[in-house]
Amino acid sequence: MKKFYSLMAVLITSFSFAQGTVNFENSTITSSYADGSFQEGPVTVTYVHSRNEGLGSTDDYSIEGKGIMLRRADEPSSVTFTIPSGVGEFRFQYRKAFTGGSPRQLAVVVNGEEVMTEVFGEGSGANATVYTYTTPIEVNGSVNVKITYPTDTATGNRQVTIDNVQWSAFGQTLSTIDYAQASKAIQNTIWTNTAVFSTKSNAKIEVFNTNGQLVKSFEVNGNKNVNVSDLAPGVYVVNSIENGKTVTTKVVKK
Repeated sequence: MKKFYSLMAVLITSFSFAQGTVNFENSTITSSYADGSFQEGPVTVTYVHSRNEGLGSTDDYSIEGKGIMLRRADEPSSVTFTIPSGVGEFRFQYRKAFTGGSPRQLAVVVNGEEVMTEVFGEGSGANATVYTYTTPIEVNGSVNVKITYPTDTATGNRQVTIDNVQWSAFGQTLSTIDYAQASKAIQNTIWTNTAVFSTKSNAKIEVFNTNGQLVKSFEVNGNKNVNVSDLAPGVYVVNSIENGKTVTTKVVKK
């Protein structure tokens, strides 16, 4: 569950991996299905018949904090990322939303070409399984990457939550850090007075607020409990830098 930040542009960043992300935490999407767009640094995010999911919504089919929920293929619901500087690989997380039994499937569309995820979410009832999909794009210069339903999808509700959208620069690949493994450095993502960490080697921990300001920094080697009672309630982004790799996780301070 990586979410990358920089001090210059919250939610969009460039590390040595030259990758960027959109995680919807500062999006202007409301809890009602609508069309619209918003800016995440240099990236324009345009959505069709979609709504906010997570923080600020009455239900909870979120992945991590706020995300975006696509509803159905009728319109069709979609979210498009206009990335000005090219894309190598493209990755996002997704899960079934609501309880309808219709199978779900998503498509990534670039320059009219469509690649599809596996079918998921069949059967009635909620399913909190989070999937990760990665596909090569390899387009230099400005590119539109759309996530939507495959062309022949039947009409009717097939809600899906999307979050943690990530890409590498043209000609580069994404880090292969597994989301589940990467999140283990931080043992609790809901903080009251104590943050719990566990690392395999020495790691530098950096805590940023949603304005991109560094508010806390320390080192962890092994298991460590850190007093965070001095932090104001709200959303924070934590960078764990270990063995030359940076993993970013969103936490909520109560």
